[in-house]
Amino acid sequence: MRPVPNKLMLWLAALVLVPASTAIVYSDGVGRGLGLLALFCFLLFSILDLIFSQSKLRRLEAELPTLLRGTKGRDLAIPIVFSNLGKTVSPLRYGMSVSSEFRVSGPLIGNIPEVKEGTKKTVEYTIVPLKRGQFYLQSLHVETPSNWKLWLTRKRFDLESEVRVYPDLTLERKRLASLFLLRGNQGTHVVRQVGKGRDFEQLREYQPGDDYIDIDWKATARRQMPVTRTYQIERTQEVFVVVDHSRLSAREIRVPVADAQQDDWLYQDSSAGGEHLVTTQLEKFLHCSLVLASVAEKQGDLFGFISFADKVDRFIRARNGKEHYNIVRDALYTLEPSSVAPDFEQLMIALRQRLTRRALLVMLVDLSDPLTAEHFFEALPLINRQHLVLVNMVRPEKAYPLFSTKTEPESVSGIYENLGGHFQWQALRETGNRLQHLGVELGIPEHEELCTETVTQYLNIKKRQLI
Repeated sequence: MRPVPNKLMLWLAALVLVPASTAIVYSDGVGRGLGLLALFCFLLFSILDLIFSQSKLRRLEAELPTLLRGTKGRDLAIPIVFSNLGKTVSPLRYGMSVSSEFRVSGPLIGNIPEVKEGTKKTVEYTIVPLKRGQFYLQSLHVETPSNWKLWLTRKRFDLESEVRVYPDLTLERKRLASLFLLRGNQGTHVVRQVGKGRDFEQLREYQPGDDYIDIDWKATARRQMPVTRTYQIERTQEVFVVVDHSRLSAREIRVPVADAQQDDWLYQDSSAGGEHLVTTQLEKFLHCSLVLASVAEKQGDLFGFISFADKVDRFIRARNGKEHYNIVRDALYTLEPSSVAPDFEQLMIALRQRLTRRALLVMLVDLSDPLTAEHFFEALPLINRQHLVLVNMVRPEKAYPLFSTKTEPESVSGIYENLGGHFQWQALRETGNRLQHLGVELGIPEHEELCTETVTQYLNIKKRQLI
């Protein structure tokens, strides 16, 4: 506990100590005696008030949850339970020391009128997480005035509360809402279901046109008549998202301040400044992973998550359910870009060994670097025959055809920038054509369309039974 002077003491010091000190120095006889008496009384009352008030906060305890979960950019209410086992405290002021990753929402200092002896008081302290990741609360401070209001008694509580801040998916879910709205059958058409499925359904009598491969010869022998096996289309498949968090995942995505939506906390990072708000490609990858996990759960599929850089560091088997979604979310919320080159060969070997059942692999990988794309192309044959692979990345800022509507130069230097962007676009197009020969689709959507495009590809594959 630490005592500090209250405002009343400062006023009394100005009204008593200054005249008393002046009288002691410059007066003789009665004036000096009155000055000494005033100084003695002031010091006596201050010391007595300090002694009798030291125990006011000694038996006051504060309890906070050991684990708090919040969403980036959204209010996080922290419950604080004050337990008073000593004398009544009235009033009690409290405040929390937080790091730069948080912003206090609402009053910086809270006030409780009274905490009676032997009672508990629960209050909420609201903060706003500004960054995704794992953090810890630092300390909680409380203070109360002394009995005669001359001092403020303060006490510090060291905290051990962990705060897990997850990405905010509100805006991405709004963009995906239109994919799940059924507004009649206008413009719909029948899509042929590729394949006949592998799940056995029932036995029935042979009908003209049935494939001889589907005849069940044991049942035919028992019934003395041709019997055919029928199959149903598989409804549950495995979907894995493979996220690359190597050096290229740290590529910045800039959004003009005027174009950013007010409730989009994806771009409200400390790195933002000037005319643009800045985030990274990895943030988009993680948003896309969580959104696809939610969509796969609604579709009844099993969802898994894999992250890698120079090696595979997170591997979560495909499952379903809310608990599994929380496991995936806890696995990816601390991912940060790593300053190493991706090792695709080690990734493909790990996938070949661990994934025995055919699955859909949605790989979020940046292939804008020609050398990285070449290494990926060389390692891909290890898995592309067994699994269905989709590759998606965020389109680089200037990667457009030279004479497109989005490359209108404003200056001479802009012409050269657009020319460099054209070469980058052409290299990505050639990479896409090479991957297409291996049966792999390369998507290069805009940063705000990454989740929508990925989910659309998944739903189309699900509808056509390509897995």
